[in-house]
Amino acid sequence: MRLRTFARVGAVAIIATVLAFPAVARGGIVTPHRIDETFLGSSIDYSNVWAGWGTNQPGLTNFTQGGGVLTVNVTAGAQNDFNVGGQTRCLAHGDFDVQVDFNLVTWPAQDGVWVSLMVSGTPYNVYRVSWQLQPSEAYGAYLPPAQGLLPATGTTGTLRLTRQGDIFTAYFLSGRSWIPIVSGTGPTDDVPLTLAVFNISAASPFAGQPVTVAFDNFHVFADRIVCP
Repeated sequence: MRLRTFARVGAVAIIATVLAFPAVARGGIVTPHRIDETFLGSSIDYSNVWAGWGTNQPGLTNFTQGGGVLTVNVTAGAQNDFNVGGQTRCLAHGDFDVQVDFNLVTWPAQDGVWVSLMVSGTPYNVYRVSWQLQPSEAYGAYLPPAQGLLPATGTTGTLRLTRQGDIFTAYFLSGRSWIPIVSGTGPTDDVPLTLAVFNISAASPFAGQPVTVAFDNFHVFADRIVCP
């Protein structure tokens, strides 16, 4: 399975505002062992896949689905510690493997922006970041207390996060090979997953340059998918 996560260098991101749930066509697929979301619907699939998408800075950041992707936009007026993200409505039980593709459509250098795949409500994540530290373009993961950082290139990629027992491992895709970033122990309870774009000003302030990120091909494989 392929999985994507993001490592955090600070407090866990919180989705502060969740928008209304419109109807959806051609939504994602949820089965007893997997979630497959290719964003082909005309709007966000709140019926099957997502509990909600939201932002803590409405008007300065936004999200929309169309053209086969879920797009997050951050304007130049966004303030430090913005957070845009979505959480799955169903939970992964037992071992799991989560993956997501991303396209950094507009991605200025050293802008202080993270693109993350994470275990909702926890700091466990894998990410791609552009920041004022070195390397300025990096893949990273935070599986506390373990953390790792590797140089990144290009504007497209895939993040992956797996759990086997209580061992989490974060990866990114390089060509046809998964590159492990770091492994660490973590919670074994049933968990939802989150996709997010955010800033952590304590690690790297937002440089005020607009950003556009597109997510695609979000897949969760698990011993069991538990839905409300």
